[in-house]
Amino acid sequence: MKPYIKAILFLLLLTLLDFLLRQGFVFLIIPLPLPENLSSILVYSLFAVAAWFITQWFCKRDKIELGDLGISFDSKNRSDFYIGFLIGVGLWAIVSLIQAYTAGFSWELRPEISLFNVLYGLVFIFIADLGTELFTRGYPLTRFKDSFGAIPAIIIMTVFVGLKSYSPNMERELLLYAILIPALHTIFFSIIYFKTKRLGAAVGVHTGANFITISIFDLRVEQANQAIPAGIFQANTELESLSLVAIQLPWVFMAALFSIVVYFWWAKEKVPHKQV
Repeated sequence: MKPYIKAILFLLLLTLLDFLLRQGFVFLIIPLPLPENLSSILVYSLFAVAAWFITQWFCKRDKIELGDLGISFDSKNRSDFYIGFLIGVGLWAIVSLIQAYTAGFSWELRPEISLFNVLYGLVFIFIADLGTELFTRGYPLTRFKDSFGAIPAIIIMTVFVGLKSYSPNMERELLLYAILIPALHTIFFSIIYFKTKRLGAAVGVHTGANFITISIFDLRVEQANQAIPAGIFQANTELESLSLVAIQLPWVFMAALFSIVVYFWWAKEKVPHKQV
């Protein structure tokens, strides 16, 4: 079987699981009366575990190990994760501040802040992003690369993530950003994976970015019993009064710029030292 066909089968299987678990279809069939919305972290955890074992199963059929795809908890992956996490936190914090400036609002401390909620959010985000990275990097990206090369593989996964982000419930402008931003993120996450040949850095940057934009600087409309508790900072004005373009464009520019930077980092060739 061609590598790209295996990648397509992998994506179809994980897409089905994503629909059943992370998109909430299971809730319609089997209600989970858990406190504090623990049902959400449960299904996200189940998805991450399933993605891990399904990847392992596909690897076994290809007679390779998870480690051959850079998927492990070894010291190099852990180190990549910590560095990536700090990069994600730093860059997305800067853009969050720029976002407030361009949109004309200020970040203010939320009245009630719980350290437990922040830590809970970090754990939830890590689990969710680990599942996403196993879903869209690792096995499928590598198999597309084996069939078509690295750049076409990245393009294929970027289109896949963009299509997967489509929602008929969103308005045109909001839908554009909902598709464009994840697609751009896919580019640099994929380049980081190819550059390091390990999954740790991509998971780290992904986790750090979402941690900042959900559990620290939070523009979500707060709802009771939401999956991830409200962040530390909130906007000092009503969200409806803010310009959608001013809010979203900083993320588009950052994602495009970061993609260019990591591309040149990836493509940079080592110049041999001149022997004396």
